[in-house]
Amino acid sequence: MTSRILRTATAAAAAIVSATLLAGCGEASGPAATDTPAEGGTVTWGVSIEPDCYDPHASSQQNAFPIIRNYAESLIGKQLDGSYVPWLAESWEISDDETVYTFHLRDDVTFSDGTRLDAEIVKTNYDAITAEDSTLSGKTSLSSYASSRVVDDHTIEMTLTEPDAAFLDAASDVWTSILAPAAFDQGGDHCRADDPTLITTGPFVIDEWIPGQSVSFSARDDYDWAPGYAAHTGRAHVDEAVYRFLPEATVRTGALTADQVDVIENVQVTDTQVFEDVPGFQYLRGPSTGTAFSLNVNINHAPADDVRVRQALRDGVDLDAIVRGQYLGTVERAYSSLGPDNEYFDEDLVGAWGNDVDGANALLDEAGWTGRDAQGYRTKDGERLTIEVGYPEPYVRDERDILLQAIQSSLRDDIGMDLDLQIITAAQYSDENAKGTWSIYPNTLQTADPTTMFRSLFTSAGFLYLDDPDATGDLDDLVEESKRSTDPAARKAVFDEIQESVVSDARYIPLFHPVYTIAASDRVGGLGFEAKTNGPASSYDVWVAE
Repeated sequence: MTSRILRTATAAAAAIVSATLLAGCGEASGPAATDTPAEGGTVTWGVSIEPDCYDPHASSQQNAFPIIRNYAESLIGKQLDGSYVPWLAESWEISDDETVYTFHLRDDVTFSDGTRLDAEIVKTNYDAITAEDSTLSGKTSLSSYASSRVVDDHTIEMTLTEPDAAFLDAASDVWTSILAPAAFDQGGDHCRADDPTLITTGPFVIDEWIPGQSVSFSARDDYDWAPGYAAHTGRAHVDEAVYRFLPEATVRTGALTADQVDVIENVQVTDTQVFEDVPGFQYLRGPSTGTAFSLNVNINHAPADDVRVRQALRDGVDLDAIVRGQYLGTVERAYSSLGPDNEYFDEDLVGAWGNDVDGANALLDEAGWTGRDAQGYRTKDGERLTIEVGYPEPYVRDERDILLQAIQSSLRDDIGMDLDLQIITAAQYSDENAKGTWSIYPNTLQTADPTTMFRSLFTSAGFLYLDDPDATGDLDDLVEESKRSTDPAARKAVFDEIQESVVSDARYIPLFHPVYTIAASDRVGGLGFEAKTNGPASSYDVWVAE
């Protein structure tokens, strides 16, 4: 690894950034034909996945969040520069010891059933997410939450067990969106879009759900509490937003070029030329602030329990060439767990590892994998050098399975390692995860404070090494240290150490930095990206010109 040069984090600008300006923080070509919003009509999206769960508290699909954001709202919003703006809470204060957060709620917010938002409802939500028996997605990010006290109808005081620099980030999560009391008073499957208890405060309500085909939203006429980063206030511009589930990239491209949809996301890299700088279309590329698409390697599971095997896996391929060949320069090869647009990205890791086939072969020789079978794979004591990659089918996107196949082929040919790629069900993965028998889990995490992301991936409080401090070691302490201070320079130093540590022992192998892409007709305006989800923004600011 390269020697470390500690850097001081730059202070974030404190500007209010609208949803449309967020798009400009990435790259765009072919702007909308008009910048004057049109009112009414329908915007139709072609999207790559159908949410497997519409409950914001339970969903774990990053691609589902832009859909969920049409109706689910958080206490505060997060901007791309890392600053926070009002949303359901119009202001907040933090105590001197950073363990008490007081939120002042807007007094004009209503749920779609007419229920008025108050502090008791917020308390019910946060208590439910953090309950001892809770399995909800937001529980990890609210790990320091202890309790809430209702001060008055529109003031709530939240007490933490200890200072947590990531708490405001958690309060801006999709996972901590506020649901109406009906969601807690009654039974029901909140994951279903047609569940009548899935009642929220957002600018749209779910109008029609056709499983496997589409979900439609209608605008609320009484909506007037947009987040501080939105480009406008009041009612949504469109009357209706429709999301059609088109998992095949070529089908999405065909639907847009045939004017069957207005917008598509997740543009296939080979189709970029169809839209970029082409009259009649616009093409937007979002920022990269979340985690890299990576291989999380189980250090408890043989043969990857040997650090030399993991390091050989890390270095035994020309990752630059593979990523460039797969994505044609539309994404960056990754060296770190954080995206290059993240203020805590560790630049010192760039170029510090990888593409060392000779070194990888030497490591495997040293580890005793010196035999060869009839297919050319390395062996030891009669066993083939095999590491399984269990990739849950609901999360396969962006041709990432094809990328893994290219890596698989390179490892076979260059170092004799069998990377056994298995597309598994979500249930299979959950079972393997619970038993600790997973070998490699490929994934990304959406944008969050690095404390939250690293806690999920690298600590014994996370979902990979739950309650296994022997496996996570110093990482538990480092992540805890990162949340105890709000000083950017101090946090940067800790985050750098974490990023270097997990790549050095190859428990985490970054592959590329994903970015969301959007293509649209030039009749569509107001498109952008939400900083917190690192994906397309909702349809709130979107309009369609006649």
